[in-house]
Formats: sequence, C-alpha cells, structure tokens
Amino acid sequence: MVGRSPHVLLTRKEPFLDATDQLWITGIVEFMAWFVRQKVGKMKGPLLKEGRPMRRLAWAALGTVVFVWCLMAHVKTAGSAPTAAGARDEILRLEEERNRAILTGDFAALDRMTSDDYTFITLRGELRTKSEIVKGFKSGSFKYESRQISDLNVRLYGTTAVVTGRSTQKGTEDGKDYSGDYRFTRVYVQQGGRWVTVALQTTIVQ
Repeated sequence: MVGRSPHVLLTRKEPFLDATDQLWITGIVEFMAWFVRQKVGKMKGPLLKEGRPMRRLAWAALGTVVFVWCLMAHVKTAGSAPTAAGARDEILRLEEERNRAILTGDFAALDRMTSDDYTFITLRGELRTKSEIVKGFKSGSFKYESRQISDLNVRLYGTTAVVTGRSTQKGTEDGKDYSGDYRFTRVYVQQGGRWVTVALQTTIVQ
C-alpha cells in the first residue's frame, strides 16, 4: 500500500553524443565530402571559376549534417523519458512485490529478488545476509502479520537505483518483536538485465 505519490529523480547526465552517434555523423560528413568531390569533378570552365555551385554544395552539405544531428537529438530526448519511467515503475513494482513476499513468507520470491551479496542492517543494528533472511522465512521464524509501505521515492543513477520509504509493520524475527514505524533506504542494481536489491538500511521512527 503506497501513500504519497512516489517520484523519480534523474541525477546522472549522459554525454549528448555517444560512440554510435559520432560514427553516424562521421559517416554523413564523409559521404557529403565524397558527393561534393564528385560534383566538383564534373564542373568545367566558368562554372568552376565562378564559385557559386561550390558554395551551394557546401551549404547543402552543412545543412544535411545539421538536420541529421537535430533529428538524432530529438530521438535521444524522446527516448530517454520512457526508459526512466519504465525503470521507475519496475522498481516500485518490485517494492510492492517484496512487501507481499514478506507478508506471505514467500522465501522463493525473496531469494529471486535479492543479490547473493545482499546486506541488511536491521532496526536493532544487526547485520543480516541473504541466506539468513531466506532461511528465516523458509523456517517460519520470520513472520509478519501486517506491513504497509509508503512515501516511496526512487532515484536513478544509470544501472543503480536508490529507494527511500516508510514502513509500518507488525511481526517477529527469531522470537524478537520487530513491530513499529521506520524509514528505510534500499539500493538496487541491474544484474543480468533485471533489478535486484543489494542493500537495505532501516531506522526506527520515534
């Protein structure tokens, strides 16, 4: 259950022209240079001396390069927003899915969404690993009656995402009460084309 509308902040600035863009521009420039040479080779006498056709060809070549460059810029700008929005939605979906897995004790889902080197610092300052968490839910020693997440905020840094939020829960782990209201910071990275969580830090709200 999500409270306030979550949002995403893009903080990493990509170079405007990547290697592929530069290859395209280089290819276009080389083609226009070849085209101009071919046209100049066919000019004879007064036409070549007058210089007007040459100037027209030069302006045409420059205009073509600028047009293609602007077109590529438009495509890059238009394509970046859906990508960011898609990553944002995926992270929020994973947060909801993870919350359901905790409530139902779905250790297989938790195992799938968590990196092998995952670290979790609990409300009590304990350090937990992925294997300990999966084992706890699998054995039933980790059990939650209720858990609601809210105030989710997603920040993207390329293939890394940082999520901050708030959780109100009621449950126990190894016989200890872990009920309460707390804020958390979770870190995701992309591994093998999918997002997995690699770290979580929680702080009790008093």
